[in-house]
Amino acid sequence: MTSKELNLRLLEALPEIKDIYSEEVEWQEGDDTGSHVVFGDVLTPYLLLNASAGNTVSMQKIFDYIESLLQSNDEYASEVITCSVLESIVLEDTDLDLIESLLGTKTKEIWENLKESV
Repeated sequence: MTSKELNLRLLEALPEIKDIYSEEVEWQEGDDTGSHVVFGDVLTPYLLLNASAGNTVSMQKIFDYIESLLQSNDEYASEVITCSVLESIVLEDTDLDLIESLLGTKTKEIWENLKESV
């Protein structure tokens, strides 16, 4: 999967982030902006904002999307999710118990490995 494909899938899955996404990519390479940047600078802060607000409905939607990406077994998508989303969240001072309760099978597997390594 290319950066552009991954970025557009993100927008399709989470249209509510369109304004934040557009603001981030308009000064870069548009939809071709690297997905590590998009997921790290758009999705992760959006997810953490929802976590701090206790918005489990939005968080579940995001984690369901993440799980579907990981289930696709696309190497690039998995790398982006692992490094630019999950690793960043593990390092944050946030309610990890709440987050862990929303993770799918593949996401939880990666999550547990990350928690052990930090």
